[in-house]
Amino acid sequence: MAVAATIDNTYGMLYVAVVVSTALYGVGATQFWLYIRKYHVKDTLLIKCLVIAILVCDTCQQILLIHSVYKYLVAGISDPAILPSVVNTLMVELFFSCAIATMVQQFYCWRIYKIGQNIFLALAVSAVSWTSCVVLLIYAARAVQFKQLSQLTTLQTLSIASNTLSAAADVTVSVVLVFLLQGSKTGFKRSTDLINRLMIFTFNTGLPTSIAALAATICVAAFPNTFLYIFFFLLLGRFYTNSILVTLNSREYIKSTSDPASQEHYSLENTGRPRPPQAGTFNGGQGDAITIRIETDTMHDFHSSTQDLKS
Repeated sequence: MAVAATIDNTYGMLYVAVVVSTALYGVGATQFWLYIRKYHVKDTLLIKCLVIAILVCDTCQQILLIHSVYKYLVAGISDPAILPSVVNTLMVELFFSCAIATMVQQFYCWRIYKIGQNIFLALAVSAVSWTSCVVLLIYAARAVQFKQLSQLTTLQTLSIASNTLSAAADVTVSVVLVFLLQGSKTGFKRSTDLINRLMIFTFNTGLPTSIAALAATICVAAFPNTFLYIFFFLLLGRFYTNSILVTLNSREYIKSTSDPASQEHYSLENTGRPRPPQAGTFNGGQGDAITIRIETDTMHDFHSSTQDLKS
């Protein structure tokens, strides 16, 4: 049985979406400030342009969202005819959301290529992201032409397809990165522990966007007459922005924990007399002192993937 549209589950959800989205935008702005402080000199021009482009799109989307809610909930008091109509800024912001999602997903696809050195795997994941982008652009281009909000239900299939593909791209990116990191384990405890932390971090950064996209898909299918799906969809842009900024800002922290683990030292030495075995030391029995250093470059490759971007 379809859920009837009410003030609470339509304009009420739109208002709540603005409040939550504004809070997340503030978090993203803080992350951007931290990025400027730490990495604006270290990163390549392409990375800095990517970050700025994402923040500009995020800001434009937030402004358009606030304007649309103002039109509905403030201007609508004196002109109730606005309530059932489509405020174009609510539809135009979809283009900026699409741009943010695509840029962030393509960045992660590039990381897949840098870590796995498999161009076909990276292109396959990239294709899913671009397909989601095209479907969302078609949805936005048609929705901006509507006059009444009730007409949006005719685009239910496109909305489901776009959110499903977006969730599929996010899940695929996380799974592929985790799989590649799993295959990079050397068998040494310190490096293995570090890779495990990187795997958890990779999974967690993709989790909010995947959940929001899946929730939007479920809501548009189950409650098409409400704005429940719009609530989750409007948060996607903020989640993507925070995802990439947190990823970039965490490099120094993760690298600092990886420095002690970047090398494993084993000593094979003989002093001429027996000595008790020590942790990390193997007694060779004869010969001069020998030190074997095993380099683990996986961590360097993972972190340099955001620093050595090549056009």
